[in-house]
Amino acid sequence: MNLKVFGLALAAGVATFIVAGVAVTELLQSRIEFSLLVGLPVGLVAGSLAAAVVARGVNEGEPPQRRRLATAFGAFGAGFLVVLFVGIVLSLGTIISIVIGVAVGIIVAFASYFRVHWRGV
Repeated sequence: MNLKVFGLALAAGVATFIVAGVAVTELLQSRIEFSLLVGLPVGLVAGSLAAAVVARGVNEGEPPQRRRLATAFGAFGAGFLVVLFVGIVLSLGTIISIVIGVAVGIIVAFASYFRVHWRGV
């Protein structure tokens, strides 16, 4: 595993952990008093699965379509985390930072998936 694969898997795992953990915690907040105790394990499982899927999908032996999807998912994680960090540093608020991070992450993922390789042109 090289540094690129590790970085993409880590970014995808952490981003998925944050998004899934926050989503489950917020959805269960009105029903369960300590909803964070449910959101954290759900986020941990989702983040671990996302990191494993990206780490496996980016390998050289995988079909090109699977590699593109795994790279796009890792790029989503990286874009999301950068925007989340900037939003926290600028004191935009957690929810606003997460929403903007998801939007930017989706744009980065699409750009990564549909990028054109100019070889010899």
